Amino acid sequence: MRNSSFLAPLLVAAGLFLLTPGFGSAAEVYLMRGGFDVFSLGMNDMAYQLRSEGINATAGSFASWKGFADDIIRRSKTKSVSYPVVFVGHSFGADAGPDVANYLGKNGIPVALVIGFDAVSNKTLHWGAKQVVHYCTPTAALYRAGAGFNGRIRTVNVARFGVNHFSIDENRQVQELAMQDIRAAVRKNR
Repeated sequence: MRNSSFLAPLLVAAGLFLLTPGFGSAAEVYLMRGGFDVFSLGMNDMAYQLRSEGINATAGSFASWKGFADDIIRRSKTKSVSYPVVFVGHSFGADAGPDVANYLGKNGIPVALVIGFDAVSNKTLHWGAKQVVHYCTPTAALYRAGAGFNGRIRTVNVARFGVNHFSIDENRQVQELAMQDIRAAVRKNR
């Protein structure tokens, strides 16, 4: 379901977030776009779909991951985080997912799920993430378990869907696989 609003491309180009009104009901799902913040528009589509299902979802630039994480840490002190927390990203956004999980984990905040779409850099997970899924093409970088990681990493080669690095996040079949993971994480943690 593509968000065809004429404002969406302008917001993306300006690097602004597509925010859900009022956190607090179901979960916090952060979808991070990749390079130059003009690619990875599938992240916007998925955020829109999740919001239509009553799940709090925010799409933003991969470069904003630390801001998302610091906000969660700040709100955790007043018990105003809506668990579960989920991070999804494409390209550089997929690189940011393990960084967020490690950062939040070091600060005692669990991340229920990290989903990557075709990461660019090899990433090692240490803390924070319970479940990690990497939907990727055969040339993608890898997610690895490091010291302190007690979760599960699943790598799914989605080349069978005819995707490449630039189309993987907008492919409906791959999106639906990821959406099933997100929905399951939200149901499990309610």
